[in-house]
Amino acid sequence: MTRPTSRALVVPGTVALLLLLPWLIYSSAIVHRYGLRDDYAILREAREEPGKILRVCASQGRPLYGWMLEASAKAAGGIDGLMGLRLLGVAGLGVLAAAVFLMLRKEGWRPGSAALLAGFLTLTPSAQVIANWSICWPQAVALMLGLASFACARRAIGHPEETAPHGWRWTLAAVGAMATATLIYQVSGLFYAVLLAAALVARRDASLKDTARWMAKHLVVMGVGLLLAYAVTRVTFATGLFTASPRMSFEKHWVDKTVWALTHVFPNALALSALNETPGDMDGYWAMVVLTLTLLGVGVVVEGRRSGLTGVGRWLLALVTLSAAAYSVSFLAGERWPTYRTLNALTGVWAVFFAASLVNLGTVWPRHGPRMAMLLLSGFVAFSALLAHEQSLELFALPQGRELALMEQGASLVIPAQKPRVFVLTAKQADSTAPFHYLDEFGSVSVDAEWVAKEMLKEVVKERFPREKDISGLYRFAAGPVAPEPRNYDILIDMRRQHVSAVRPVLQLPR
Repeated sequence: MTRPTSRALVVPGTVALLLLLPWLIYSSAIVHRYGLRDDYAILREAREEPGKILRVCASQGRPLYGWMLEASAKAAGGIDGLMGLRLLGVAGLGVLAAAVFLMLRKEGWRPGSAALLAGFLTLTPSAQVIANWSICWPQAVALMLGLASFACARRAIGHPEETAPHGWRWTLAAVGAMATATLIYQVSGLFYAVLLAAALVARRDASLKDTARWMAKHLVVMGVGLLLAYAVTRVTFATGLFTASPRMSFEKHWVDKTVWALTHVFPNALALSALNETPGDMDGYWAMVVLTLTLLGVGVVVEGRRSGLTGVGRWLLALVTLSAAAYSVSFLAGERWPTYRTLNALTGVWAVFFAASLVNLGTVWPRHGPRMAMLLLSGFVAFSALLAHEQSLELFALPQGRELALMEQGASLVIPAQKPRVFVLTAKQADSTAPFHYLDEFGSVSVDAEWVAKEMLKEVVKERFPREKDISGLYRFAAGPVAPEPRNYDILIDMRRQHVSAVRPVLQLPR
């Protein structure tokens, strides 16, 4: 009986490490007891209003997201169960990393660079949102379906320099996977473009014409999948199965949207692992944007030295076209909301060219260059892992946990026999206890609106009195940004920053 050589163990060992990587990065944060703003409403609706989550998500063209979210939130049961949903997101990221690594190896990437790029895709700010926000776990499934769609299309289309094998069954599978991903979360299926970019930079033996033709075939598969999902959505609206949300609208001001995207969205993707700290210290963020653009420019130049104008044209064509494809759905949408949870595909495309450019740069010095390039790429990924770990704690788990703990203090004072009047003094985003915040994701305040305060309080009171059917009947609720006169409440829960860590809720006996 022969033993496997160390080289034979490289691939399975790397796959195992990539499966474990998200657990190592995020486990210390996701096991905390916390939720984010929508989590509390989702838990209650799954329990008390069956079908509502499905209807709301379907009205936005995401029926499968709604179905997955409602089923998982119902199984979660309560706040402690949110950790299980976060674990699903982390597990999905691990599977995604392992699958990306195997696909990159198949496309000709070396083991080291393939593993580092695959690992990095689970460390981006977009991936951090999936890992740390309970209700975002279905997005990991949609990302894997985008990857599966590329894998199927790859079987049908072949290499750029090959004659297509005309595998129509694989083409149908690719379109079906893309449509399914879109019906979960529209932008996540566009992760297809990340694998397409990785395949293109690894192919240097095809002409520019063959490359363009090959890429066009893949873009057609993506487009047909998107159109199929849109058609299914419109049918559900036309038949009255679901009602369209006002958010299902197309952009009308294309030039203005282009300028906005280039100034508000693309920098977030170009910064890769550097987080937009608006308002805050932006030096590191913009330095990373400049570094990415500079390295990409150098990578294109080196590619020109190796493959001539054909190589330059191939890279520039892929950069522009696939960046546009990765952002196409958000660009078409009427909303303008530069959240990280919509940037997995766009950030991934830029990460592919970032890694490829660094590898290209290493070839300039044949003796030590490749090793130096791998060391630099390894250092970048290691630093990104450290950032992801710290940001998960400091911008998700700890500040959200503080908010929840403060609400729990107030809920502990509720005496059902007295039916107290509870007033929640809502906070502003500036009151966040996190080092900085970005929109409703990183470091944000959850209880900045009356509806969030109502849902959170109801959920924590439900934990105290699990057998009560009508939780809202145990107290009288009000909330707002300004506290009323003391005679108008019995329990005051102040969610503002200066009260989060030190001051307990105020209790007055009912008059």
